[in-house]
Amino acid sequence: MKAKDVMTEDVIFIELPNTRDKVIELFKKHGISAVPVVKDGKLVGIITRKDILRKVEEDQVAFLMTPNPTTVTPDTDLKEVARILLDTHFRRLPVVENGKLVGIITVRDIIEKISEMGIDKPVKDFVNPNAVCVWQETPLNVAGEIMRLANVEFCPVLDDNASIVGVIDEKILLTETLIEEFLESTQYSSSSDFDDAWSWESIRDYSVKYFEVSVLKLPKEPAKKFMKKAVFVYPQTSVSKAAKEMVRNDLDFIPVIDANGRVVGILPDKNLLRVLVE
Repeated sequence: MKAKDVMTEDVIFIELPNTRDKVIELFKKHGISAVPVVKDGKLVGIITRKDILRKVEEDQVAFLMTPNPTTVTPDTDLKEVARILLDTHFRRLPVVENGKLVGIITVRDIIEKISEMGIDKPVKDFVNPNAVCVWQETPLNVAGEIMRLANVEFCPVLDDNASIVGVIDEKILLTETLIEEFLESTQYSSSSDFDDAWSWESIRDYSVKYFEVSVLKLPKEPAKKFMKKAVFVYPQTSVSKAAKEMVRNDLDFIPVIDANGRVVGILPDKNLLRVLVE
């Protein structure tokens, strides 16, 4: 199987020159978190929500984007695509032919394909055993801080009985609406009065990978107001069935529970790519 058999051909992209506001507009309109950047018909970069947060003072796409992104061709073997995604932090790869952008292939695209492959192997070998959970009454801003300090993108939400009732993920925290509010507030704040615990200046030197959740002024309402519904799998659930649940519920991670309903780990979608590589 090749990249061309899985990739999305109708690619949403942005051309240079352009502005940050236009990128956010595309994110909101199409429900995406990154777009390739094109100039004179050639791929020159890619820009994500996190790129916008890392350079809050910048408005021009040319300076916000990641230049010269890693790419594949339509004929790249799907196994090689999976290997690249596993070996990097990327969740998407532009597909280029003769310098022209012809498609994009994401982790989700491959997970959809895996869901159709009837792979009976249990997910237990792909589970991360460490799970950071929060109580459903935990304020979202506190949940975001817990996730940042624990360096996680996904957090099961528990009720008073310690049963899983929902999940909070990075998609919920990094909404375009919150990003816009943050950028607007930053624009009218000077460096002298914008150095509280949530500001860019105060956390720019942190080595924590998922610092972005601390940049935003997250709401203080309880996590239960924002969480997605509880969806989970068991250690013996098949790879393809787990993939189907991820696609159906728009999840990049899914909780794994035991026979007693206790959370025993987290299954990242990227881990399932190993079935193609191995």
